[in-house]
Amino acid sequence: MNANQTELSYRRASVQEASAAGLVVILYDILASDLQQAIAAMRSGKIEARCARLKHGLLVLQLLEGSLDLERGGSAAQNLSHFYAHIRSQILAAQFKCVESILEDQVALVLDVREAWRQADSGAGSHGVPHFAARPDLPACNAAWCIPKEVNSWSA
Repeated sequence: MNANQTELSYRRASVQEASAAGLVVILYDILASDLQQAIAAMRSGKIEARCARLKHGLLVLQLLEGSLDLERGGSAAQNLSHFYAHIRSQILAAQFKCVESILEDQVALVLDVREAWRQADSGAGSHGVPHFAARPDLPACNAAWCIPKEVNSWSA
């Protein structure tokens, strides 16, 4: 089994046992990884790899935004929608300007929000998700409207 197969197996197991908030954390992990890989590709001049990683990151953003329940989610869902739109616009700006620092800033934002989801997940008594980037000053989101609709139907 090679490294890619091992990672895929790990992700499948994580998804199958994750709570709804845990699935969101996993998507944030994937998004942060995509952005970090795009930064590395920028630094090494690998245009095709950069484009592929950013395209995948945009697809992850689409999944996150599409799972929001804007009718019942109130201001939290609206704020997350605005957050995703901001991340998307900055990814596009970084792609066109070829500026790493724009992506680095977005990684930091994604990891901050990811930590809030991780705290919400661990506070809900679920299986939990591995700790990645702690920001103890971020509030945990443990209300029902924070959980995206239909995430329980996701599978790998």
